[in-house]
Amino acid sequence: MSLSADQQLDRVIDSGSLSGAFFLHGEASRLRDEAARRLADAALDPPTRDFNLDVFRGGDVTPEAIASSLAMPPVMAPRRVVVLYDAERLTPTACSVVESAITKLPGDVTFIVTATIPQRSKKAFYKRLRDGATSLEWKAPRHAEIPGWLIERAPERFGVAIAPDAARALAGAVGADLGLLEAELEKLAGAAQGDRIGIELVTSLVPNVREVNRWEWVDDVAARRYAKARRPLTTLLAAPGESAVGLLIALIEHHLLLGIAVEGGAGLVGRTLDRIRKPYLKFKARTLAEQARGWTIPEIDSALRSLLAADRRAKTGASDRECLEELLLSLEIEHRRRDCA
Repeated sequence: MSLSADQQLDRVIDSGSLSGAFFLHGEASRLRDEAARRLADAALDPPTRDFNLDVFRGGDVTPEAIASSLAMPPVMAPRRVVVLYDAERLTPTACSVVESAITKLPGDVTFIVTATIPQRSKKAFYKRLRDGATSLEWKAPRHAEIPGWLIERAPERFGVAIAPDAARALAGAVGADLGLLEAELEKLAGAAQGDRIGIELVTSLVPNVREVNRWEWVDDVAARRYAKARRPLTTLLAAPGESAVGLLIALIEHHLLLGIAVEGGAGLVGRTLDRIRKPYLKFKARTLAEQARGWTIPEIDSALRSLLAADRRAKTGASDRECLEELLLSLEIEHRRRDCA
């Protein structure tokens, strides 16, 4: 996730090793390009900045301009910085110039290249950039990860905390567009009274906050409030990009973590998330531990089998609402049957 790339970049900047080639890529373009500017600022000597910085765009620059800029020595400074945005738009000749440059870059040059690599691209240019430069990737988080990203990003970027319910509401209103999420976070941080963003502030300032969002709905299912979870299905599925398959994946992931909480509580959940490199989901550990008190491992296994069966039905053309409604009813009936046994 992109926050990890930001943290890696912080370590690079703190190390002071700022010469050489850097390849910043990923679909979170706003955060990636902001990171490129931050790296350039750190590498430049402020008094001579105007003499030692060249900025190019892949769709506009000529191969000759790139080669000439990289060949110039710094002016009264320890290094020169060349930033090339949107490398995916370079001509084949310009790509060759960039590939050649990173193999023989002068020690007093910082060359920063950014790109959005097309999906399933096998272009050798990107592999050579990854291999020949310090490579950092700004990934957009998956739906399940967005509230955790907001909870980590708010203090890191804006010096304020955001409550988990506020993060879920903001994620439900905005979706996975990190640029828009960042803009809304900045607005909320500026309006916050004190050092915390609460649900009331999100509700009052962010458009399209929904009555129900997927994270609260998943918590309702995990807490076995099945009748409550059935009621908002129409509203939930009307959200842009929402589907039964997406919600079922979220439920499967949550129930797997719930099983870990049954085995070892919040501590084991936290250690597991660290081990699988998802520390941004730790905010859920306490809630998972509370929900786990109502479950046993055999019940988790049974629920997962039901979830996987529902996932297969959803992928073979069953109506989204019908698929989820049948699942929730079957889970409720099974839970009541076990209680009566």
